[in-house]
Amino acid sequence: MSSVAVLTRAPGDPAPGAESDDLDAAEPARRPGSWPAHWPLTALFVGFPLWWALGIDSLLPLLLAVPMAAQLWRRRSLRLPAGFGFWCLFLVWVVMGVVLLWADAPGAVPGGDSSRLLLFAYRIAWYAACTVVLLWVTNLRRSDLPDEHVRRLVAWMFVVATAGGLLGLLAPSFSFTSALELLLPTSIRSNQFVASLVHPEAADVQLVLGYPETRPKAPFPFTNTWGSMLSLSLVFVAALDLRRRHVTRALLALVALTALVPVVYSLNRGLWASLALGLLGVVVLRVLRGHRAMALGLVVAIAFGAVALLASPLGDLYQGRLENGHSNDRRGQLLSVTTEAVTQGSPVLGFGSTRDVQGSFASITGASTPDCPACGVPPMGTQGQLWLVLFSQGWLGLAFFLGFVALALSRTWRCRTTNETVCLFVLGFFIVQLPIYDTLGLPLYVTMIAIGLVAREQAAGAGREPGGGRWARVRALGVRNLLVLVLTPAAVGGLVGAGVAGATAEPTFRARVSILITPSPVYLDTGAPEVDDEETDEDPPREITVDTEAALLESERALGRAADASGIDSVELRDSIAVTAEPNSQILVLTVDAGDAERADAGAQAVADSYLQEREAFLIQRRDRLVEQLRDELASLDPAVRSLAGDRELVTAQIDFLETSTATIGRVVRHEDATAVRRQSEVPIASGAALGLLLGVVAVRRLSAHRRPLGAPRPRRVR
Repeated sequence: MSSVAVLTRAPGDPAPGAESDDLDAAEPARRPGSWPAHWPLTALFVGFPLWWALGIDSLLPLLLAVPMAAQLWRRRSLRLPAGFGFWCLFLVWVVMGVVLLWADAPGAVPGGDSSRLLLFAYRIAWYAACTVVLLWVTNLRRSDLPDEHVRRLVAWMFVVATAGGLLGLLAPSFSFTSALELLLPTSIRSNQFVASLVHPEAADVQLVLGYPETRPKAPFPFTNTWGSMLSLSLVFVAALDLRRRHVTRALLALVALTALVPVVYSLNRGLWASLALGLLGVVVLRVLRGHRAMALGLVVAIAFGAVALLASPLGDLYQGRLENGHSNDRRGQLLSVTTEAVTQGSPVLGFGSTRDVQGSFASITGASTPDCPACGVPPMGTQGQLWLVLFSQGWLGLAFFLGFVALALSRTWRCRTTNETVCLFVLGFFIVQLPIYDTLGLPLYVTMIAIGLVAREQAAGAGREPGGGRWARVRALGVRNLLVLVLTPAAVGGLVGAGVAGATAEPTFRARVSILITPSPVYLDTGAPEVDDEETDEDPPREITVDTEAALLESERALGRAADASGIDSVELRDSIAVTAEPNSQILVLTVDAGDAERADAGAQAVADSYLQEREAFLIQRRDRLVEQLRDELASLDPAVRSLAGDRELVTAQIDFLETSTATIGRVVRHEDATAVRRQSEVPIASGAALGLLLGVVAVRRLSAHRRPLGAPRPRRVR
């Protein structure tokens, strides 16, 4: 075989050792005795287990982007990969999202704290680091950063991930305090997100199959990151040139076989789908290259491997995972809520970052607890990079992101060289994982490396000089003209958005009432009984919960009484109220919006009083029904039968107790006076500015298409 596994060296590849310097030969050469130019990437991947132990593995790529950027800064000009304009627009959308960090999203918990800004800065830093490594790989000469060296570095991460997976299975509770964790203040390291980054753990123990199951993640922060990195780095392993290294090839084959155990035990369906796609891609690639016998052999080997897997104990685990897609419903519901919120609230720019969902899909008072972490709902914009981009950057931001990925894919599908083949498989895995993995981090970092290798190779093959092409024509317009063309429509768009916000926004006051719901008496809170007789017409009493109480508050009779008391039309009152609940509590939270403070206060008080009256009437009705049932039961007990005397006395005592007892209803524990609701003008203003900026970019592109590049000779007129 010409490589370790399946991604053979394509005809267009340069021979090993014959790689030419494809960038400008006038670039300054490395001084004797200085560090090699590739040292940042080498240090990151070679020492990754150490960085994980120190707790800096998630921060080091961000820090190493600085020396990479410094190397780029010293260059006289840069080559830019295809589709980089889409990526730049996406980055602009990311940065503009800072304006919308505290805008309330439909269906989300209103408000927010400073941790939202910290998370936003962390994500921007990762996007910046991925951008830098893309440009760094694209512009570094092959003599400074050989293709094979890059493949070995990323392939090493496959070995590291396999070792981490085995560690997670053998010692799932293994964890320790890292050096960085010791240095952080308690207030910072106690944050759950920060702790996941700086506190090394071998695995997560989750109830995926209904019982505790180990899911390895070392040496990465999350189990999905482990699965993504294992699949992406496997592509680089398959592309290694090991024709003369038989021992290394045998060892890597052994590592790949060993990796099957943590792959199956990880219960990671995204990883399984990626590997299945990879196997299918290999077979198709072999057929297209005329290796039909080899493709048939691969199909047979895959079939035998699948049968052996299903026949082994791992097969039961695999089947159990497919049959227990416990997260499918929750993911689907979260996707629906996320899409609806961004479409209604901020389709152009999104909301800058994620938002917590109000309540849960099961109850308005649902939330995570130490005993039930899965009882809560993940924030909007999580459970997949695709949804993070959609919610944080809106539909346009998602279009820019996917446009960049699609253009990169279009440059590699022919698989003419090893770099193109690697990039095609990496992008294929990345696209499969986009809807289910949060790939911002090392997965996106490795994807950018693969894209950069192809961009450098194709630029050298086309003989393009750094700084040439369309970007040179854009620069030819001049900095001042560019600023005018881009910033002027952005400013106009922002002003238009401000005008729209001012014209449509009406002054709103909001009153807030918190109502403590006392637990229903045990003898009334009977739950939903099982009814064996299907022909019965009696409506069994429903279980009394916070959600049924919220429905009672918004019932027609309760709101009708409140409308009469407050003088507000019942339809208007229904449209102006919102009912939520404090997480894991018996406290209903009622808010009423109105055009003036007095009207909002009156409406809130009237709705709260009407609800308590309705609840009292409901409990009394329920008690009377139970008394009636007991009287019927008493009448069925024959007084002449002495053996039933005890039963009659018990039922009689129950009737007396119900008729003389009074159930506590509940009370208003807090009534906040109506205050003016802050006008959320940031969404229309920022969206208008973004659309104006986009128009400016389109104008620049149209003008630059007819602009002569700097230094280009004027075309001669033909007479």
